[in-house]
Amino acid sequence: MFNFFRKKECIEIDVNRFNAMLIAVLEKLPSEYSIYLKQIMEGILQDIVPVIGDSDYSFGVSYKREVIRKYEKKDEKDFSITGIKIFNEKTSNETQLEIFFSSGVIAGVSSDNELILSDLNLNKINIDFIKVKEKEMDENVKEIMLSLGIKKFNPSDVFEVKVKGRRMLHLRDLSDGDFLASEDGNYYLISVSLREVLEISSSHYDTIRMNLFDLSENDIYSFIKD
Repeated sequence: MFNFFRKKECIEIDVNRFNAMLIAVLEKLPSEYSIYLKQIMEGILQDIVPVIGDSDYSFGVSYKREVIRKYEKKDEKDFSITGIKIFNEKTSNETQLEIFFSSGVIAGVSSDNELILSDLNLNKINIDFIKVKEKEMDENVKEIMLSLGIKKFNPSDVFEVKVKGRRMLHLRDLSDGDFLASEDGNYYLISVSLREVLEISSSHYDTIRMNLFDLSENDIYSFIKD
């Protein structure tokens, strides 16, 4: 769950520094994780956004569509790698990271304290005590989506968001950071560039419920209410 339209109130994360941190970590991990290094090197991450998670310092990501299409595997289980430690030059302590993976791609990062990338020494990364945790799909997510009449969806796309003070359910990422959301059974397209909540015409609700997973982005944008 992330606070949309409140990014400026949170610490801003530079994508290039974030990528550099991930590359430094992934280069130290066993070769079985090299596919994720390749994704980062190809520029899969478009933006980094603060999210509300198990840690107070959690960050989700949005993707460049032309890159994620090459790597996303929707049937792959979600998992995370914990216990990654990077020396923090400012505090002289180690910052602990957990990296999350979903549907075959990197999904986000959380840390045990404020993540100021410029303070981290990427030459001092400790992975001696890392653990891999597999995550089963939250049964509540299944129940919520079924209650909306949606049977086929990407679990990693579904989470609660805060949009201009309103709590909505994020359903699917679109291009340029836009996304499709639902509130009280109604559907909306959230435009990042316009900073607007655009209503979807109710005549398209059944189409969304039946085909959310398979609809093209052009279809979804065409559903915006005049």
